[in-house]
Amino acid sequence: MKLYYKETTTKDPQILDLYLDAFPPKERVPYADLLRWPGSHLVGVYSDPEHTKLAGMIDYLDYKGICQVRYLAIDPAFRSHGLGSKILEWIKEEKKEAVIAIDVESDQVECDNLEQRKRRKAFYYRNGFVDSPDSYRWNGDVFEILVANGTLAPGTFVALWKELFATQDPNEKPKRV
Repeated sequence: MKLYYKETTTKDPQILDLYLDAFPPKERVPYADLLRWPGSHLVGVYSDPEHTKLAGMIDYLDYKGICQVRYLAIDPAFRSHGLGSKILEWIKEEKKEAVIAIDVESDQVECDNLEQRKRRKAFYYRNGFVDSPDSYRWNGDVFEILVANGTLAPGTFVALWKELFATQDPNEKPKRV
């Protein structure tokens, strides 16, 4: 299946619905915040060139040589057709000069969804991602960083987000686009 990519905004209701359906509340940032950070991109993935049949979405941050895929989701009607792998191929080619980073829930902690975490991690391994030395804790869970297109020195990923948070005015409302 050929896929068509279109950068979009947080005003797209199809993307919003997929985002809310695909990610549990504790793993989501407020939808309006997706494009808050410098280098943020929200891309709809469609099965038709007219961009009417949403097949998936990818949200990523491209900043200082690191491209962090923050959210990747496939519409349930399009799952099990290799679309997740195709989207990862696309981002690795689109950002071939950047290290691609993906954070995944750790499979090294006690949890209710261990098998799901292992399957998710195995999916990324099959798609060329490898472990990095970084991990972080967010909303009560541990996330590991997997990378492709290169490596990250220990502490690089966490330092990137510390820098991003330092650039934000804590009183600033997220930009609505």
